[in-house]
Amino acid sequence: MAKIKGITVQIGADTKGLEAALKDVNQSAGKLRSELREVERLLKFNPRDTELLAQKQKLLTDQVENTRAKLQQLRDVQEQVNEQFKKGEIGEEQYRAFQRELIKTESQLKEYEK
Repeated sequence: MAKIKGITVQIGADTKGLEAALKDVNQSAGKLRSELREVERLLKFNPRDTELLAQKQKLLTDQVENTRAKLQQLRDVQEQVNEQFKKGEIGEEQYRAFQRELIKTESQLKEYEK
């Protein structure tokens, strides 16, 4: 989840904090992760259950799409964050936190796509 406070971005005509902008995506990711863990736990008991395997595939597909959406949002605001950092509107710590979140999301997407 994003731990980035103090970065204000403009998405469409709406100006809000980056954390608020990613709130829906992060909530959805959390729910998907939780459900996926439950399915994987059940698959340990019955690894050939076709219903559970189908659910796992669907959840992984949803997770990939959700992570792509989050990555796209981060890339969309990356230029704004870079400008804010250059102008001194955000600190170096916030800038590094944004960069870490971007890298983490890219890595998660690659992992989910495997």
